[in-house]
Amino acid sequence: MRPEVRYFLSSLDSSRFEPVRECELLKQLWFDTGKKCALVKLNPPVIGQDFNVGADIESVVLANRHEGATLFPIDEFPCFVVIARPLKPGLEDRDTITMDDLQIIGSGELYRSRGDAENHSFG
Repeated sequence: MRPEVRYFLSSLDSSRFEPVRECELLKQLWFDTGKKCALVKLNPPVIGQDFNVGADIESVVLANRHEGATLFPIDEFPCFVVIARPLKPGLEDRDTITMDDLQIIGSGELYRSRGDAENHSFG
């Protein structure tokens, strides 16, 4: 069993994602282009009603915003990411996804600690 990997998501660009959320890494995925991304569980979840979804959004896909940066492993914090919600169930059972599987809902940064995320600490 692999150890749990946790980061903290916040955003300087989006008021929706400014409040700090804990991110638990569920699975590494690949886009059909070969780019790596991550399926993560958010705590607290995102309010689904904002996206015409009945239930809150607990799992999202994160992908690097900057070319050359990587999520596996993250080599520099904060790590700038695009946040997307799955449009189809079962991503945890797949290895490869396409952009048609997702809806981009924001952008943000991954931090090592809750304190860094709350203070938007760079470096």
